[in-house]
Amino acid sequence: MQAAFGMSRSAGSIPLFVVVTLALLCCSVTLAKQRYYEFVIQEAAVTRLCNSRKIMTVNGQFPGPALEVMEGDCLAVKVTNKGAYNVTVHWHGVRQMRTGWSDGPEFVTQCPIRPGESYTYRFTVAGQEGTLWWHAHSSWLRATVHGALIIRPRAKVPYPFNNGKPPAREIPIILGTNTFFSLRSLLMNSL
Repeated sequence: MQAAFGMSRSAGSIPLFVVVTLALLCCSVTLAKQRYYEFVIQEAAVTRLCNSRKIMTVNGQFPGPALEVMEGDCLAVKVTNKGAYNVTVHWHGVRQMRTGWSDGPEFVTQCPIRPGESYTYRFTVAGQEGTLWWHAHSSWLRATVHGALIIRPRAKVPYPFNNGKPPAREIPIILGTNTFFSLRSLLMNSL
């Protein structure tokens, strides 16, 4: 019976299927990378249409930074909350397989990140390509705390357009509010 499964009677030999399995695992692991980003959420002055206003930003940017990853990559995003309000980050459209605690809905899948605290989101982007987005999932903060999540195909996987070649140029466009009234006041007055 041992010979039928590629095993020999000698204790030093390794079954063929174990060698093949390990080789395949090593190949798939080397294609994926660990991507690490840091978000600092804090109030910053932003000027739009000749008006300046303090709003919540990520790393002082509005919109926040675009994250670029490849399909299969593991993401770790450390979020430090230097603002005055609780915050969570939702990875919109990302399939959270076995990592639901990194999905971001406040008091649903995770406790909020309190002012002065940090939390590291960890998840793998598997089986998805395209431009998605991330945003705060806490009250009115989603209006200014957001950015693009660009998931590129794995190396040597052709693009599904342009005869498989990557586009000559890409510019992510994030649509968000450009209003400069107080979003917090708007929320409080509408209750």
